Amino acid sequence: MQSAGDNQRSLMMLMVMQLCTGFSMGIISPILGLFVRSQGLSMTQIGLIGTASMLGWFIWEPIMGVFADRFNKRLMLAGALFFSTILYGLYPMVNSFAAFAVLEFTKTSVLSAYSIPVKALAAELLPSQDRGRAYGRYMTVISFGGMISPLIGGYISEVAGLNIPFYIAAGTGLLGIVAVSRITYTEPVYDPESRTSDGIRSLFTAPILAIFSVRGLYFFNAGFSSSFLSIFLNESPHLLATESQIGALFTIQRLAGAASRSFLGDFCDKYGKKPMISGSLAGIALSYIGLMYLGGPIPMYLMGALNGFGQAAADTSMMLHLISVMPKERSGLTMGLYSESENVGGLLSTPTMGYLYQNFGANSSVWLLTVVLLFNAGYSYVVIREKDA
Repeated sequence: MQSAGDNQRSLMMLMVMQLCTGFSMGIISPILGLFVRSQGLSMTQIGLIGTASMLGWFIWEPIMGVFADRFNKRLMLAGALFFSTILYGLYPMVNSFAAFAVLEFTKTSVLSAYSIPVKALAAELLPSQDRGRAYGRYMTVISFGGMISPLIGGYISEVAGLNIPFYIAAGTGLLGIVAVSRITYTEPVYDPESRTSDGIRSLFTAPILAIFSVRGLYFFNAGFSSSFLSIFLNESPHLLATESQIGALFTIQRLAGAASRSFLGDFCDKYGKKPMISGSLAGIALSYIGLMYLGGPIPMYLMGALNGFGQAAADTSMMLHLISVMPKERSGLTMGLYSESENVGGLLSTPTMGYLYQNFGANSSVWLLTVVLLFNAGYSYVVIREKDA
């Protein structure tokens, strides 16, 4: 069994790895939708590509949750980082709907072997005492990886072309493998007598199902943000944001989140998770209303900051609540099913948003997103029940 010092060093290496991957993913975040749009694809097709992306998560994350409980999490992380690096380098070489759909599905299938072990390791390595404070500081550090990279990606794509950020993302992702090799975490011994079906049944409790459902509804936001937000900012007549301005907004989102996560963790320790879950969902909805009706870069950036703060608050409070109610011996399976709830929300969101955007205009899709978020704010306040960790 590892000592507290060993756990702390492993948690530090986990943070370094996520700094690298956060930079890699962040540098393409403001231009991915614009890059696909530049190949002549319709909004409906872009929505279907987003669906293919969510389908990769949907199929593989629960399976990876089972693997994470039985096999070496570090090897899973290293393999996922290596193959995702190759896939980032392939993006500039494709230009058709089918190719993008296959590439997105393959990428998220591979990254499923990254997302589940990293969540499971964090849940196991975080201390039980003042967990909110520790998690807030952990998320503050790893947020810096994706904080400045969107601004860099937006600027580089504007001056050197949309292809270059993908190559930079590929190179940066390799650095994460070095950090993985330095993790000294001792894998728990797997009990061959235990059955996956028993583990799944142990997760079908009211508190866990409640946070799963809230998380799934929340991911209507992720489907829009990843596939359509940059296009909305670029094409809306009252915004007409350039690639650099879009990159700046994504950076401001991440900066607002990174600057607040430590405070958010302390808030959860003192006042509970439910008020933050409900309030953050309402705040995100308000930010989208502002983007629909406020013009100019300054209001756009302010709404981006509000959106980033809301997302950080939602992510922090939801994860801390899940950790407080989940069975610790099933961390991998729990995170797999938690991610599956996210995938269901994304699978419903992306084609719906694309269809509404294409046929009824951008505001119709944003209004649907806003209504879902406001409903979820009220729903979460009713169904979430606090429990001491």
